[in-house]
Amino acid sequence: MAESIPPWLKHLWKEFTTPPAFLAKASEAPEKVKPAKDQAKAVKNGTGDKKKPSWAKPAPSTPASEPESPWDEEEGEGDLPEVHVRPKPSKPPSPTGKPKKSASPAAGHAGDSSPPRPTPRPTAKSSESIAVTSLGVRTELERWGFDSSVLAAYPYVFTRVSRHGSALRLQSARTTLVLKRSPHNPLHVEAMHRALDYASRRGGPVPRWITPRHTGSTRASDTPFVRGDDGLYYAMEWIDGREVDLASAADMAKASQSLSKFHQLTHRWVNDESTGEERRNLPSAFEIVSRLARRTEEMEKALKRAEIINEEQDDDLFYLEHAPVFLRQAHEALDRLLAPECQRRLEQERESPAVCHMDLTPSNLIRKGQMVYLVDFDYLAYAPRTLDLAHLLRRGLQKANWAPELGLTGILQYNTAVTLTRVEYRLLQAFLAFPHRFWRTTHRWQQGDRHDDQVLREFRRCVREEPARKKFLEWFRRQALL
Repeated sequence: MAESIPPWLKHLWKEFTTPPAFLAKASEAPEKVKPAKDQAKAVKNGTGDKKKPSWAKPAPSTPASEPESPWDEEEGEGDLPEVHVRPKPSKPPSPTGKPKKSASPAAGHAGDSSPPRPTPRPTAKSSESIAVTSLGVRTELERWGFDSSVLAAYPYVFTRVSRHGSALRLQSARTTLVLKRSPHNPLHVEAMHRALDYASRRGGPVPRWITPRHTGSTRASDTPFVRGDDGLYYAMEWIDGREVDLASAADMAKASQSLSKFHQLTHRWVNDESTGEERRNLPSAFEIVSRLARRTEEMEKALKRAEIINEEQDDDLFYLEHAPVFLRQAHEALDRLLAPECQRRLEQERESPAVCHMDLTPSNLIRKGQMVYLVDFDYLAYAPRTLDLAHLLRRGLQKANWAPELGLTGILQYNTAVTLTRVEYRLLQAFLAFPHRFWRTTHRWQQGDRHDDQVLREFRRCVREEPARKKFLEWFRRQALL
């Protein structure tokens, strides 16, 4: 029967039964140079040996010259390393540092044939780079409990991510920003954005707010935040500097100047541009006198409890001996705050307030060159500006053993933008005189283990610093003629 098959049919049968060229062994035919599209597929499939087709090879391991993908490594709980995300080159980089066209299993579409880039820095025009970097950055965001879908609202290709406290630092070739998940409602975030944007545009010591864009568009969004599955997200410019050392006179001076400028600008915003609704959307800290009264009452209750229990424990005995001194200081501070002139001043500020930071820790004060920037505004509120200044001074003074010259530096430099009045000096003295550290330790003592050695060490620390603290407060009273 085979002899009866015509030649043309034999030829056709041979064409149908012969494997295509790309399935042929290398020994049967020399391998031709593949188009860029097929090369990308080959890299994606792990093809590295020209003598075997990709389907006949086991999955390749990562080359020794290439670091493991950081998002594949399991980090220990609480370990927050900086993560670098970059596309994997198909070949080692050239001596000039310009890699060839690359592909990756992270690519969003098989066979993506975007033109090769002349530099290794990904851009928004490289869809392959977007897919590669998105996988790494998105994986890290999800691992840290952030909604990675919010990245689509920002027109950057992020290639590097690290965690800093409750925020994420995201880097691209064009910019570096910090992404925050806000604990507040939309109206609060909008008011916060308006106040900070006003200050930033006028040279204030705050980072620039990064406005998101509409999904699938380059047009700026109407809101300053992005709605994620787990809350609201917003982004601000990353300030590349160092945390201040508030025990340093130089850093204290710059921090005080920045705080004064911030208060000046936010006070102008409140009076010149804010609406009545925005005034209601930020919290108020003008109930500070009531709050300090409650803290004083908490210390009194702790003292009575120690007297009643009478367990002869070290912490109880220590509290019975030293608490009366700190309670007397708390009552004296409250008496000053309740004086008629201080109450009038607080009422005036309530009617025309500044927006205060309310969380002036060293990690929220970043020095870049000759300027200190305020960052992390979760506790932003309307408040007496002397309360914000007292927080700043107290944190520095506690580190510097209440050195008078450090306090003087902070106060004088604060006066460069906003001059304190005599009544405000009284308020400042009262806020500094209140035994905040002793109350805070008392609060921990009452809420936790009453016989915790660490709490007892904190109580002893309060007592050790008391002579220097008392000396400073007396010096301040004389200097301010109070």
